[in-house]
Parts: sequence; structure tokens; C-alpha cells
Amino acid sequence: MKKFFRTFFAALLAFVIGSVICMFIFFGILSAMLSFADTSEPVTVKPNTILHVMLDQPVQERGGNNLSNVDIFNLSIESSTGLNDLVKGIKKAADDPNIKLVYMDLSHIAIGLAQLEELREALLQFKESEKPIIAYGDNYSQGAYYLATVADKIYLNPYGSLALQGMRVEVTFFKRLLEKLQIDVQIIRHGKFKSAVEPFMLDEMSKENEAQLLSFSNSIWHHWLDKIAETRQKDVKKLQQLIDDYTFSMISPATGALENGLVDGLMYKDELLDELVRLTGVNTEKDLALLNITKYAKTVVPNLTAKDRIAVVYADGEISVGKGEDGVTDWQFANLLRDLRRNDKVKAVVFRVNSPGGSAQASEIIARELALLNEIKPVVVSMSNYAASGGYWISTPSRAIVANPTTLTGSIGVFGIVPNLEKGLRNHLGLTVDVAKTAKGADFPSVTRPLTTPEREKFQGMVDNTYTQFVAKVAQDREIAEKDVDEIGQGRVWSGLQALENGLVDYLGGLDYAIHVAAELAELTDYRITELPVQKDPFTQLLEMFKNTSITAKGTLSQTYKQLEKQVEQLLQTNVQARMPFDVEIY
Repeated sequence: MKKFFRTFFAALLAFVIGSVICMFIFFGILSAMLSFADTSEPVTVKPNTILHVMLDQPVQERGGNNLSNVDIFNLSIESSTGLNDLVKGIKKAADDPNIKLVYMDLSHIAIGLAQLEELREALLQFKESEKPIIAYGDNYSQGAYYLATVADKIYLNPYGSLALQGMRVEVTFFKRLLEKLQIDVQIIRHGKFKSAVEPFMLDEMSKENEAQLLSFSNSIWHHWLDKIAETRQKDVKKLQQLIDDYTFSMISPATGALENGLVDGLMYKDELLDELVRLTGVNTEKDLALLNITKYAKTVVPNLTAKDRIAVVYADGEISVGKGEDGVTDWQFANLLRDLRRNDKVKAVVFRVNSPGGSAQASEIIARELALLNEIKPVVVSMSNYAASGGYWISTPSRAIVANPTTLTGSIGVFGIVPNLEKGLRNHLGLTVDVAKTAKGADFPSVTRPLTTPEREKFQGMVDNTYTQFVAKVAQDREIAEKDVDEIGQGRVWSGLQALENGLVDYLGGLDYAIHVAAELAELTDYRITELPVQKDPFTQLLEMFKNTSITAKGTLSQTYKQLEKQVEQLLQTNVQARMPFDVEIY
């Protein structure tokens, strides 16, 4: 027996030592990867360099090392593409004598509608340098083609397609699934257009929701058509007729695109490279100097001599209560805005909002600090893809709001959800829950029993009161009568173009224009930009990744599962929410 225990403990000790060694080896590999990432060689720009734009990786609001792109087997870390870096790179390239032209490979893109708009505007400004822009795609999605139309020449693979067919918004409904699982979703809302809860209570769009989806998608679509017609010198009505006739959706779409003047030529990739050789004046394809715009953006030298600063604060993600740093948490952003109020070097603040909303309480906590900051120094809001519901709530206490034409904003409305899992737990899993309580409402809200009539009435009162406060705050901050806010409220989502018309925003434009407005309000001519929150170094991100292993798991999930996961998270939020639908995607 003693021999057995000696053997057992020796094996256990060997296992522990081996595990520790493997852990150190793993950390060593990742540390080496991070070291390589941090000590990359300086970017050199040769004469006749082609600025290469690819958007095949998701475009974030800010660039930086993103450890979700760690490739263990190839020992590499891909830097995430930031819209800020793309715009900076394009602006610098216009005046850089070594940059000969811009080449956009748009076969695959992953970018939001408002971000697409800002990038397109930056490229239009680049064209003033009289340097050519060339666009190529094996296939063009609708968004890719919209961006491509800024180019001097658009080329398409002869066997490719151009998907110009109009916009659609798809909504997935979970009512029948929940019925099969015997889950009763108890919904309290204020706002007939507040459609975030509809997937749980209906199996098709309500008339109000269909009306608002058609309204803002038509607004965006007609904006795109006008811009495409302008740059391609086409008649808008004729272009719409071609689209309605399935010209670019059925047989020989590449040929149809060429015949109707939407592209300038059909080429294979090798032929496109030959064209780039001709344009740059080099001898062979091997002599082409292609420089990725993300790398080129690293050559942009910030102004560090100016004493005065404009802080650009990125509020990107869902708004929630707590100390976490994922998304927009009230603790992090309230403290950040409070620090900016006390910082004498910062003369103005641009609040960059890209959020569908979230917790009403967290939204108000952030809005309060923004209002206090705005009393001391000008705050200008710059809206990205979304600034809706809670995202709009945190935007209103500012001197000015700048939105993109394709921003989705408004959604002034609130709701609450309390799922009742009692029948599903009992009938499917054999689980029952009982509770001993000292007061009737001690277990309110509970997900294992239905709401009582008094509880439902109290919950409805809380939701109605939150909506009334939301409307009052918008009316006060935007100087609009409460009845008029209520009329454009009710949870309705608007495009940036529509929001300008109904007074929810002040200007149309991107982040650069918002910075310009902030500088004018602060009477600044010489200033430098400080981007906040401060980004963490890759090694800190690595340590935090191990604290939350779900990050790795989430990275492998399909897009459909991610959407379902978001809906489940929303379903289990029993507090009052100021949030637009998670699954509003325009195709």
C-alpha cells in the first residue's frame, strides 16, 4: 500500500509540475507574440506607393491590438481596423508625395452604415488631391458598391456580381419557440414603435414597426441612390427602374453592370494588377509597392506641441450598470467625464456614441455627468452607426449633435421584460421553486412565477414614469415642446437625415466635422486630440482574457447564435431598458 501511495503522489506531483511548465510555455509563446506585436518595424513609404484599402476585418471605432484576433499556430496578432485610423491615413495620403493612388479591394467588407458614410466622405476629400482611386471587387455587396462609387474607376471580375437590389430589414421572432418551451414573456413598454420586445410577443412585424423600418430604410436607400447617381452620372429614376427589373440580381450581373455604366471594366485580378503597374509606371507586378492603410496610419504623427486639447471619448457598445469595461458602463464613463470636467488642459469634448442603448438608469447617470461637463466646456456629440434609445439619452445634454445621414437614432421609448419560466422548468426539466417571504413583493420580480396584478401595475407605472422623464429631458436639452418630443418619440427609430428634419440632431457629418464644431465653440485654432478611454496594452488584455474565458468561446460562435445569445440576455434583463432592437440590420 505504501508503494502505491508513493507511486500515486509521485505521478500527481509530476502532473502538477508538468501543468505548471506547460502554462509557463504557453504564457511565454503569447508574451513573445505580444513582444513582436509591440516592436514591429517602422513603416517606410516608398515613392509610387499604392495605398491599399481592405475592409475584410470588422471595422471598429478605434484601432489597436485586439486579442480576439490571436493566431496561436501562426504566432501572430492582427491589429483591429479602426475607423479613426482609416480616416487619418486617407487624410495624410492626400498630401503625401510618396502616395501615388488609392486601391480599394472591396470583395469582402465588414463595416457599419454610418462608418461607411464617413469613409466615403474622407475619400471624396482625398480626390481633391487629384490622385486616382481605383476600386476592384470579385463581387460587390450593396455597401461595397456604394463605397466604390467614389472611385475614378470601378472594376469587376467578369464572373462576379454587383448586388444592387434595394434594402431590407429582417427580424427574427421567438414567440413560437418560447411557447414550445412554455416560457411566458411578460412585457411592459411605453411607445407603440418600441419594437425591441416584439420578437417575444409576436410572430410577425406590427404595423407600427413595419412603418418605421420602411421609413428609415427608405431614407437611407434614397440617400444612397442620390449619391450613386451623382458620382456615376446616372438618372435616379432610371437607376431605380433598373434595380426593380432585377438587372443586377439575375443572369449575367457583371455584364449588366458594365452595359449600364455602373462599372468601368471587367477584369480578373491579374489584369487589375497589370493596370496598377501601368498607373504607377513601374516595370512589373513585383515592383508594385502596396501599403495597407492600417499600417500606413501608424505614420500619422499627432500634434503634440499644442497646449490645448480636445478629448474624443468613444462610447461604443451597450449601456449597462456596473464597473465593467466592456461596452458603456456607468461607473467607467461617469468617472471619465468627471475627470474631464476637472482637467483644465481639455478645452472641449467630442462624445463619439455608437450604442443601441441599454439600462435607463446607467444612461441617466452618464447623461448627468455629461450635462455637468457641458456647463464647464463645450461638448459635441458625434453619432456613429447607432445612437438610439439610451444612446440618444446620453447624447442630449450637449451643445450640438452631429449625425451621419445613415445613423440610426431616436428610439425614445422604454420597456421592461419579466420572463416566467415556471411551466417550462416544471414540465421540461422537472424543476419547481418555492419561496418563504416576509412580504408580498419580497421576490419581485421573479422569473419562476407570473406577475400579480398589483406588480404589473407598479411595473407599468415605473416604465411610464421613465418614459415621461426621458421625454422631459429631451424636450429640455433640445428645446422642443414635450408634446412634440412625444410625437416623434414612442420608441420610433429615425435615420440621421430624418433626425435632422425633426430636430433630434443639429448637423450631418462625421467625427472630423464634430471636432471642427467643438473647436469653434471653444474658440480653438491650435489644439491636439486626446482619445479616451485609454486603451490597455495587449499584455493586460491577455490577463483579463484568462479571467473571462467566455471571450474565446464567443469568438467561435456563429452569427446566428450570437444574435440568439443577445436576445436571451435581453430576455433576462428585468430592469427598465432604453434600448433599440438588437437585430436591426440593413442589407
